[in-house]
Amino acid sequence: MPPMTADAPAGDSTQALATDVDVQTALALTRAVARTLMSLSPQIQQEMQAALHDEIALQQARGGQVPDLVAALLRDHLREAA
Repeated sequence: MPPMTADAPAGDSTQALATDVDVQTALALTRAVARTLMSLSPQIQQEMQAALHDEIALQQARGGQVPDLVAALLRDHLREAA
């Protein structure tokens, strides 16, 4: 998403803010669901970790700035969940 500037129309900044709020809310909900699922049992935790490792590998195979950032954030999530 391009950075907002003082010259941007008010509608653009409102839309950018709304999008940012939507993204942050979705991320928070996703983290909460992942934490909850992993707390249910050791087997579920192992399955979630395996799925995250698979997703990290997929993102790294894609290459580029966004996939590399996604892979790094998923690795951070795995470390925090450990």
